[in-house]
Amino acid sequence: MGETLVLVKNLEKSFNGEKILGGISLKVERGEVIGIVGPNGTGKSTLVKILAEAERPDLGEVSIKGRLSVLYQEDYLLPWKKLRDNLCLGLKLMGRECNPIVFARKLGIDKFLERYPKEVSGGTRRKAAIVRALLPDVDVLVLDEPFTGLDTESKDTLLSIVGEFAKANKAVLIVSHQLEELFRVVDRVYVLRGRPAEVKKVLRREEIGKGTV
Repeated sequence: MGETLVLVKNLEKSFNGEKILGGISLKVERGEVIGIVGPNGTGKSTLVKILAEAERPDLGEVSIKGRLSVLYQEDYLLPWKKLRDNLCLGLKLMGRECNPIVFARKLGIDKFLERYPKEVSGGTRRKAAIVRALLPDVDVLVLDEPFTGLDTESKDTLLSIVGEFAKANKAVLIVSHQLEELFRVVDRVYVLRGRPAEVKKVLRREEIGKGTV
């Protein structure tokens, strides 16, 4: 067994008196790529925000070892800053150097770095948000619907990057409705169902794609 970098135990969360998460437990070990799937409304993005400490759980335990970077469903780009400045904002606030060109070139947005968000397409903005999440040197990478709005080539590139992260002994957690892409890279999948959401199945790589989701 590898070192556990993300550990979630019996996580519960309610909004306006309605319970959304009903005791979620999962773990991600170093070198693993884990998927989370489930219908809309099962609290997957809420779970992501709790991992990022953007939301607090009502009950349960969340333990993350090392540094974390998150891609949210929304791009959260600052409209008054050029893409280059948006990509580097987090690193600069930490007093660290930033050179986004390698990941920007891989995802085909290097020629747009001097443009403002309103001057580029939604797909380019999504790629910019992905690059921003990839830039920090982190131990845990959390991606919420990373394949949405991407062309086939960009999806393949992102999958390759995710695989490189795992090979570098990092932990990756991906929330996605796009199962074909997700199943190409994950080691295990947590299947959420119900409201409040619970983990109904945990599928190993050899079980994925056999009609069991």
